[in-house]
Amino acid sequence: MKRTAPGKFSGGFIFAPSTEKFKEKWKVKQSDVITFIPERVYVPMQQHIGAPAEAVVEVGDHVKAGDLIAEAGGFVSANTHATISGTVIDILDWPDNSGGEVPTIVIKKEENEVREAPEKIESFDNLDKDALVERVTEAGVVGMGGATFPTHVKLTVDDDVEVETIVLNGAECEPFLEADNLLMQVESAKVLTGARIAQKILGAKKVIVAIEDDKPDAIKKMEEAAADFSDVTVEKVRTSYPQGGEKQLLEGLLGVEVDLDGVPVDSGVYLMNVATSAAVADAVERKEPLINRFCTVTGDVQKKQTVSCPIGTLTGDLIDFCEGFVGDPRKIFVGGPMMGQSIDTLEVPITKSSNGLVVMNTEHAMYYEESPCIRCNLCAEVCPMRLEPQNLDLFYRAGEFKRCQDLMAEACINCGACTYVCPARRDLAKNITAAAAKIEELQEA
Repeated sequence: MKRTAPGKFSGGFIFAPSTEKFKEKWKVKQSDVITFIPERVYVPMQQHIGAPAEAVVEVGDHVKAGDLIAEAGGFVSANTHATISGTVIDILDWPDNSGGEVPTIVIKKEENEVREAPEKIESFDNLDKDALVERVTEAGVVGMGGATFPTHVKLTVDDDVEVETIVLNGAECEPFLEADNLLMQVESAKVLTGARIAQKILGAKKVIVAIEDDKPDAIKKMEEAAADFSDVTVEKVRTSYPQGGEKQLLEGLLGVEVDLDGVPVDSGVYLMNVATSAAVADAVERKEPLINRFCTVTGDVQKKQTVSCPIGTLTGDLIDFCEGFVGDPRKIFVGGPMMGQSIDTLEVPITKSSNGLVVMNTEHAMYYEESPCIRCNLCAEVCPMRLEPQNLDLFYRAGEFKRCQDLMAEACINCGACTYVCPARRDLAKNITAAAAKIEELQEA
């Protein structure tokens, strides 16, 4: 594939067609695993919240899939591992989905690269809490639903915090994405094992698997996996965006309201994405690091499918594997169309949090000029955090960051709902996120 020069996909836009219109057209219906291993991977050393990992390999080193190649740079950090077997051919700054560049390790695949199965599976029942957390730490597991917070840190709670319930988040409410849906169908036992490991670490009394009601096959498989456990239940939740947001899910599922500046564990609930849970199970019972993930490739591509690929696979290579574009691509998201990051080059690699690629061509990604706010209040009506997007946007543009702080800009989950409904075509979510970043910057100064 000809690589696209930076700027090709850049620029503001409004996704013109309703997602309902394209829900079936772009929906990936799949029950088996399709695997792709590229010739090279570009593995970033910063795929998580916190300090970047630090390289422990050099150019010319031979590595096997699963070998440590970059060590966590602190407690709030995560190890990074080789995702294919081969030779380290470069360590350089490389584009990521934030629009910047991060230190990246490039590995060229061996001629006959084969993933070796773990030698044995060791039940987590045989390990104490410290050993469980240590294995999660070593494996470099992070939140795979998009947050990328190092999982070992999240599992380390204060002694005075009592966790009553583990909630597995299988909502996957972002339009068009099916990675978690497929995972729950083909790895249901593993997904549940990760939750039970967290249950043992935290001393929780029960596990609830929350799945949107438009995923009947995943619900069935998870119910079968949970059948032998009296303390595990599978609950259907309404299919509604952004149902997968942690605070929205807990309110709808348990009637628990988490403070805007709070976290679910404060309310006795530990929330974990289903993909993260499966990675925890691999880390503990197989000593297998997080080197692979399911990624849905959909939208205006020739072959819409969910692919199992090594972390570090370039987006361009993955789109090639899906037989290329339909039409002239205008916008490409890593993640979903609402909360995903728009990229401006096909050289961006898939990371630990990349659950999807959504391509929109010139027919479906329409450009509009923004106009002044008309005070219709639609953005406030759809905001799941009950914020005032229109005022946050206006204060950000005026440079009044203290007013943005007073209006809780930092509580924004960047769901994009406000931008989506705005008749003035103002990119409210982008500006509120920028306001939150500016507030944090000023607090650190």
